[in-house]
Amino acid sequence: IKWLLEHNMIHPSVLKKAKEIASEKFVFPKDILDALKKDEIVWKNYQAFTDTYKRIRIAYIDSARIRPEEFIKRLGNFINKTRENKQIGFGGIEKYY
Repeated sequence: IKWLLEHNMIHPSVLKKAKEIASEKFVFPKDILDALKKDEIVWKNYQAFTDTYKRIRIAYIDSARIRPEEFIKRLGNFINKTRENKQIGFGGIEKYY
């Protein structure tokens, strides 16, 4: 969002709300971080990823929490890709992280 704000890429009607969201501190859920820490290689690779990528991916996983099967699927996929030191693309936004 920061890049979008800096480049005036957000519609004026949602600009105020976007700034509020961008200024909020993201709290990484402990259970997700603990799952990543269980595998030394995963944790090492994860730490090397950019903060933006980590926030996007963890928020994506966390958003499925109300659907436990999907939550487990997303977390497992993220762990597998991170173990391979690969980032997951998502609709072209990877150029921003």
